[in-house]
Amino acid sequence: MVPIALKSAVVDRWQVSSADAHWFAGIALLGAVAAVFMLRLLERRSSPARTIAVASIVNAVALCTLAAPVGFEPALGLRFLTGAMDMVTLAVLLGLLESGDSDRAGRRYGPAALAIMLGLAAGFVIGGILAKGLGSNIFLVGASLSILLAVAAGCTGGLLKSEFTVTAKSSQAVRYWPALLFSFSDRALSAVLSVTGTLYLVDELGLGEKFIGGALGLVLVIIGLGAWPAGVLSDRVGPLPVRIAAVLTYATAFALLAASPWMSPVAIAFVLLLMGIGGAGLAPSMFVLASRKGRGALDMGGIHASGSGGYFIGMLTAGGLLLMRPQFGAGSTFQVIFLTFATAYLLLNLLAIAAMAGWRVPTRGGLSEL
Repeated sequence: MVPIALKSAVVDRWQVSSADAHWFAGIALLGAVAAVFMLRLLERRSSPARTIAVASIVNAVALCTLAAPVGFEPALGLRFLTGAMDMVTLAVLLGLLESGDSDRAGRRYGPAALAIMLGLAAGFVIGGILAKGLGSNIFLVGASLSILLAVAAGCTGGLLKSEFTVTAKSSQAVRYWPALLFSFSDRALSAVLSVTGTLYLVDELGLGEKFIGGALGLVLVIIGLGAWPAGVLSDRVGPLPVRIAAVLTYATAFALLAASPWMSPVAIAFVLLLMGIGGAGLAPSMFVLASRKGRGALDMGGIHASGSGGYFIGMLTAGGLLLMRPQFGAGSTFQVIFLTFATAYLLLNLLAIAAMAGWRVPTRGGLSEL
């Protein structure tokens, strides 16, 4: 809900610039990067259910404080904390999914990506509807959801087992860094879309928060609904071919946003729809590739830390380019941002895909050798 509500909950509330709004959204990603170093300690001292419950309660308290009359600088610290707690929760849950047959990993991570994307979609839609009316009180909505998550974790009983990691596959000589680069690039581009793109379409083109919130929510729904079959397809043909097709479609659609000043709202919605179709294959294929290290929460924590770093770098770079608006002009600056990030995204993925293409690991059940 935060990116779509940046104008009313951050810019208007504290009277800060769009660049400062990028910092507010991005500081949570630094918290996520810092939290990855906590995972080893947590796996030795606490069960997954307890870890998720405690992290969610801390998150709820921080979000409630954000809704209180605090200054912009303390709010940045609170956003850092919420980012760390989000990271712990996601890493633990996704790490548990490494258990089971490696040849069916896509059938586990596909539904997981579906759940995540549907949640993000709901956040965009709810944020778009409530942003103007609630302002800073929108953080209370997030706090209530965190409390529900804590209650759910506490009520799971034995469903969330005490093991954080899976060691059966840890001896495989697999490359992990290309998956980190995939995550970094995906999140960097999503940062520009969800933050810079939202501010551009709402503020510069005047399309309205409800329209853009609904459109981006639809994109995430499409990504989520397509993630499950993309996961199944990753099991059948290999995650790398799925990744290649997804990257090409996603990057092409993102680059087309540079032409949005000359597009109708319907055409912009179509471009966002194309991004959703391409984005469906990104997360499942990446999760499958990362899970082959067999280290559970640490694998998924690394993925999310890398992704958080990418999101932060993406926003920092986009925010820096926005400071150059007097030199380029408002519209031209945004077009430079879209085209620059689309090109960089393709180059980074080309590097990681080349590394994956030279990776040969014996597989069972007919998976493609990567």
